Amino acid sequence: MSSASVSALFSKEPSQVKMPTLIALCTALECTPNDLFEVDTTPVEQPAVPPRPVADLPKAASARGRSMSPL
Repeated sequence: MSSASVSALFSKEPSQVKMPTLIALCTALECTPNDLFEVDTTPVEQPAVPPRPVADLPKAASARGRSMSPL
């Protein structure tokens, strides 16, 4: 790993880590990936999705698959 890569890991929380970097860190620190990551398993409440108005629903085609009457 370059000194710039190591410096970036120390100075800020990375948004992604490439596998070769993870392997290098685990090798240098004699640890596993589980030792490096803290996972927050707290459930996040999702906002309820309001039902769509009837006007927004797609119109169903006729039983024969036509949207217009034959000429």
